[in-house]
Amino acid sequence: MHVADLERDADPWTLAGSPLAPEVGPRPRIELALHTALTAPSPGNAQPWRWFAGGELIELYRDPARACSRCDPAGQATVLACGAALGALRVALRALGLDEQTALLPGGHPDLLARVAVGGRASPLPEEQWLYQAAPKRRTYRGVMAHGPLSRALSRRLGTMVDGTGAELHVVEDMARKQAIGAAVEAAIAGELPAAAAARVAAGEPGVSFEAPDGAQARGPAIADGAPAFVVVSTADDEPAEWLRAGQALMRVLLRARVDHAWGSFLHLPLTDAAGRKRLANLVGGTGHAQALVRLGGGADSPPTPRRPLSEVLLAQRPS
Repeated sequence: MHVADLERDADPWTLAGSPLAPEVGPRPRIELALHTALTAPSPGNAQPWRWFAGGELIELYRDPARACSRCDPAGQATVLACGAALGALRVALRALGLDEQTALLPGGHPDLLARVAVGGRASPLPEEQWLYQAAPKRRTYRGVMAHGPLSRALSRRLGTMVDGTGAELHVVEDMARKQAIGAAVEAAIAGELPAAAAARVAAGEPGVSFEAPDGAQARGPAIADGAPAFVVVSTADDEPAEWLRAGQALMRVLLRARVDHAWGSFLHLPLTDAAGRKRLANLVGGTGHAQALVRLGGGADSPPTPRRPLSEVLLAQRPS
């Protein structure tokens, strides 16, 4: 790809994961990494992020105008999504040959979530390049998944994706624990307050579970039956810095799954409050707090969900 192709109004899905010529300098590499970050998932496709990029400094800001206060009262899902975008950015920077140092919640502005200082060249590992190339292929797949366990190789590779992130990964495939998780999801669906449900629908969330074989939304026992595996990302504590760490780990897990031809969909409703996050962690044998719950398995390709171009989320100056 040539530098001239990096239009800020372009669809991020068309640029994400692209290579650049070796002679290209750091600034186009940073912008290409930002395009890639925009493909991260978010509840209701809210895309609740804004970015500032000056020189070789990148800052990630939460966009409060795109948060759903009724369906995400603590802001956990919003920060988790921003963490996923940050994770995609860091994967892309490394794959594009740039070293970086990231500080979470550096202060100075209430919506500033992370500051990334890009410094010098790096030699990407093959794994980092594979993750980067998987970014434009990642989808949230809510259809019927192929039955059968994940391969042992994939389960092992997913575990390595959270190394060094401060998060923990639990891959659940045995039916007893899947049924316990499915029951927690069903209870959350059944107990959702009407106002929160209306806010979630208004925010564009396409569903709270996924498609059952009969075409309806999976409910009750069908939730466990329709999940070849559940993947839970948890953290020791339950605060914004941990949500950011979990989001980065989640993004790496989703990209690694796509490298191995697996698909994921999200089941966030049991995690909308602190008690639910603690309860789900207990169900999978963890001691902390579950931050993300993903159904993982074999699926099929589908068109990507539209994303805002970089021109809409890139700030001209730092917020004051």
